[in-house]
Amino acid sequence: MKNILLFIAAALIILSCQKQTPIENVGETDLGFRAFKYGEVVNTLYGGQTIEVGTVTVGTTGDESGDIYVRFETLDGWYIKETHVFVGTSGADIPTNKPGNPRIGQFPYGTEYDYSDHTTVVYYPTLEYDPEESFVIATHAVVYTDSGQEETAWGHHDDGLVSNTKFSGKRWGWFQGYTYQQQVIPETNLIYVTEFVDGYLLIYQVDAETGQSTLIAQESLDASIGQSIIGAAWDPDSNIFYFISEDGTQLWGIDFDVDNAAFLIGSLEDVAVTGTVVGNTYYYVDVNNNIWAVSLDSDMEIISQTIIGSLDQSLNIHDIAMSPDGQFIYVVVENNGETELLIYNSNDLINSSSANLGNNEVQIAVDEDGDLHAIEETPEEDNSIIHDLNENSGEIENSNDISVDVEDVATGPRI
Repeated sequence: MKNILLFIAAALIILSCQKQTPIENVGETDLGFRAFKYGEVVNTLYGGQTIEVGTVTVGTTGDESGDIYVRFETLDGWYIKETHVFVGTSGADIPTNKPGNPRIGQFPYGTEYDYSDHTTVVYYPTLEYDPEESFVIATHAVVYTDSGQEETAWGHHDDGLVSNTKFSGKRWGWFQGYTYQQQVIPETNLIYVTEFVDGYLLIYQVDAETGQSTLIAQESLDASIGQSIIGAAWDPDSNIFYFISEDGTQLWGIDFDVDNAAFLIGSLEDVAVTGTVVGNTYYYVDVNNNIWAVSLDSDMEIISQTIIGSLDQSLNIHDIAMSPDGQFIYVVVENNGETELLIYNSNDLINSSSANLGNNEVQIAVDEDGDLHAIEETPEEDNSIIHDLNENSGEIENSNDISVDVEDVATGPRI
């Protein structure tokens, strides 16, 4: 029975190491493996995030062993200095450091070559795998040219057969997940939460189902930001984490794909109290309950700032969030001592529904599936509670403790 490689998504954490010696090729000689390629997927090898430097082919041998093969091949003018490969049953097994950056030195398969070799093809013919299980693969290389250009490279799928999962740390890179016969590994929805401690902004990923938290970033912030932040938001397309300075006047960003400090995007036209993002537009509510749309270009420069509507000035706004498709705006307000969830159509700001949340002061985030979550800080030290929030009834479900004093929350990735 033919086995076809299909994509599944997976999550990330840590593993140990063993080595396999690959077959290497200087030039373009066919090593014979083409005869038993079976159910393979071809990924693009990207250097420096955007430079197409070659391909990484992943397939199964088709024999009783059920082994996997991986083949790196560079384009003309590019050569291979190092390769590293991880194969496992879950992205949770990929070796990473605490912020979630891959530790390629601990990948189970790896090789190095001399510059004088001009290696263009590296082939791992038999990476052991149980054909009854799904698997994930991360493929890394260091490539170079004769002119001295050297780049870190990762395999990335471009053709729609599989999808790619970014590592959760600030350095760039991806892994892919595969399965046989459309067998599916459950996905996990994460949200980002922030905490401000002794001048440091701490960013955690929190499992929306279990409340388990993982510290992924720690930023020493510019003094002009203040002693806390508001308006935390994350854009899955750019992998930029947004926030507003304590005084509500500056929009900042952190690029999770690179290991750089937070950067100032620009000044806001009015003083913000909360904010969120969808695509290349950051939305914030000002002190007069006006909703602003801040349009950004690809260089993270502000193009325009426009008031798109206003909310009742009698409302005390606690937090806002938007559905992933940008269709609905969720607003948490205090109204006559009660906390309410208001839902607006974003195109006309007509209130489509509301729900009473009692006297619990909460912040909200929408995961990538569109499910709404409420996060409530408790009087206990290093403790908050994450709830699933029924947007229609306001009922709180599936509550779990988070070992963080949460200050702000944002959408996170589905992995």
